[in-house]
Amino acid sequence: MKLEIGSNDHFEVRHEIYPANIKGTFSVLYLSDLHLNRFGKSIIGKIIRHINELDPDIILLGGDYVDFKRQLVHLARLLKGLAHRKNVLAIAGNHDYRFGVDTIEKLMKANHITWIENDSITLSFNNNTIRIDGSKPVAKKSQADFSILCLHQPVDINLFKNNYHLAFAGHLHGCQFVFWQNHKGLYPGRLFYKWNTLLKSQDDCRYYISKGMGDTLPVRLNCSKEMIFVQVTSNNDKNDASLIKLLP
Repeated sequence: MKLEIGSNDHFEVRHEIYPANIKGTFSVLYLSDLHLNRFGKSIIGKIIRHINELDPDIILLGGDYVDFKRQLVHLARLLKGLAHRKNVLAIAGNHDYRFGVDTIEKLMKANHITWIENDSITLSFNNNTIRIDGSKPVAKKSQADFSILCLHQPVDINLFKNNYHLAFAGHLHGCQFVFWQNHKGLYPGRLFYKWNTLLKSQDDCRYYISKGMGDTLPVRLNCSKEMIFVQVTSNNDKNDASLIKLLP
């Protein structure tokens, strides 16, 4: 049993591989629920270092960045560390609306982060078109070669499984206490929240639920903080695998 009490800079990087009908490869990093507090300085430095090591093609920021105005300095430092990168996209979380979503949006745009809250963007990699929708699933399948849905709060996969290859959500934090887990999810939280799980797959859609990067109440049991790194490869690549890797 691993008990974490208080703020710290420990987190995992969950590595996943998704073989798809595309040309070449690209990678996506999803991080959500930072809930930055007065101890945010050390974890920001570590996040930036890991992002530089992973060097993802697309970074998705999934909301709930700060809970109090005085912690904006830590978020600003993170965004400044990402400002030089291409294809960094962000949405809002429920805490951001409570805090002041206009302030968060303004800070994102000031650091060249693309704000896709209730919006969409189409990118291109290796002659593939990639559509990314923020916060709301579309009702009709995109004509893009590959489609991604970036959520904060999980919704039912049946609402979008036919329209997306990848989907990400956070919000639940794994319920912060995990006594056991199986293919259905993380318990006891799964008893109360259907989407308190790590991965749900239906047809060609893979739906990753993050345990988040921070908490308003910093207490966790067997529920390490995490970011999710997905490498999308051509389906000619037979090395399909999924693993959780702990980085120092």
